[in-house]
Amino acid sequence: MPRAARSDSAEHGASVDGSIQDGSLPSDPLALLTQWLPGDDDPARPVATLATVDDDGLPDARAVLLSSYRDGVFTFHTDRRSRKVEQLRSRPAAAIVLAWPERARQLVVRGPVSESPLDEQRRAYARRSRYLQLLAWLNSDDLAQQDREAREAEWDRFDREHDELSPPDAWTGFALRPLEVLLWEGSATGPSRRAHYRRQDGAWRLDVRAG
Repeated sequence: MPRAARSDSAEHGASVDGSIQDGSLPSDPLALLTQWLPGDDDPARPVATLATVDDDGLPDARAVLLSSYRDGVFTFHTDRRSRKVEQLRSRPAAAIVLAWPERARQLVVRGPVSESPLDEQRRAYARRSRYLQLLAWLNSDDLAQQDREAREAEWDRFDREHDELSPPDAWTGFALRPLEVLLWEGSATGPSRRAHYRRQDGAWRLDVRAG
């Protein structure tokens, strides 16, 4: 793929809305990520595609909610009995993709993954909607084997009997620390553009590429 001019010493500033179409790009992607991603207090969490690799070397992917982005770390939460957790524990690295079609933007991050601290897991659970809190308790294989009427009856019973919920034992979270950050942005009046950041020797290197 053709490349635009290399920009290893870009200025620290970023455009007002985080656009990578205008002006020079910051040498650290942090300035852009904080503009592209919602704050952790925003209840409308973005849906991300999480990619992992299984023991046979085959890629796997599914949609997850991005729980938070803070200080360069992405976190997501799931059931510790799931296939993705098994894969992450066997091969602790992943990629996350987020897309905003209405803004013609896409973000890809890749890097090592580790289990997040318990207090962070509890905070993330507390920010989940009531539905997702219930789902964390009831989304079991045993319940899935039952017919719809039985599943909904159990859901209703559990909901009525528990005013407040704490995280179940199966609830867990993971933190991804990017070694690569790729930001893509399209334009209705010109070509798209990519900013590819790679972590090398403790610093970020920037490659500006065609979209």
